[in-house]
Amino acid sequence: MFGSCVLNRGVSLLFVTLLFPVFVWAQAQQGTVVGDEAQVYQDPDFDSPIITVVPMGSVYSISKAKKGPFYKIRVKPGTVGWIVDSDIHPGVFKVTPETQAEVEKLKEQQALESKKRPFFATRYWGPVAEYLNYTEDTMGDERSAGTLFYGLKWNGYNTIFSGEIYTDAEILFHSGAPSYYQDLTGQSAGGFIVNANFLLQTVSSVSKSMLFYYGFGPTWRYSHFDLHLTNGSTVSEYSADDMALGILFDVGVGYRIGRVSVRTDARYYWEKNKYYGLGVNLGWEF
Repeated sequence: MFGSCVLNRGVSLLFVTLLFPVFVWAQAQQGTVVGDEAQVYQDPDFDSPIITVVPMGSVYSISKAKKGPFYKIRVKPGTVGWIVDSDIHPGVFKVTPETQAEVEKLKEQQALESKKRPFFATRYWGPVAEYLNYTEDTMGDERSAGTLFYGLKWNGYNTIFSGEIYTDAEILFHSGAPSYYQDLTGQSAGGFIVNANFLLQTVSSVSKSMLFYYGFGPTWRYSHFDLHLTNGSTVSEYSADDMALGILFDVGVGYRIGRVSVRTDARYYWEKNKYYGLGVNLGWEF
């Protein structure tokens, strides 16, 4: 009985091992390479590394759905990449001179129609401004003030990590101290706040020039304030430093105008205190 059970388990394991690749590619189709020395990319991005070149007329398994202008292609067992749709066509057929002429014509049309990558697959960087309801525990109570931050933002695939991970990274800076310090002390206050954020984003295309996104990730803040306190006729000076690590959530929309993107989002910071903000970003494609 024991031997029979072990045998059955072994057969089941062998069955799963052999058929797992079939299940994974159940939604695949056959495609014929129509481009001369067609390039296979590591990711669905023209800037990603080229892992191999496949010859014209060869047949491979490709995905039925595309990601932008790319099909996922299985070059060989264990090796998967991405090939542009103008270099491979679904179906199995013989590549003839007539076919090549049609392909070249199609490539010219595609080059005119898609000189730029899909919005969701394009990386951007540029200035960002955020208006935060900045909040902290100070002088015996929780205090808030509208505070404007400026900085730089990078977003898209293959920015911080390579691969199919859409990220949003930014560093923000505010010069000065929140207004409640001057209100409470009656004296001017100086200093600065530095804020660094990194988010993993989920992106959904609304149209060719509009997308919706949401995400979360770590936020880090450091503040240094130079304060003055009046004690009778004496004014004393002291510094206040603080650092916090927390989580940031955001949701927003992006628009593309030519090679420029405009994004606006709502943000919720959860660190030592909880506060919200609104941001706007102007990004250039890179």
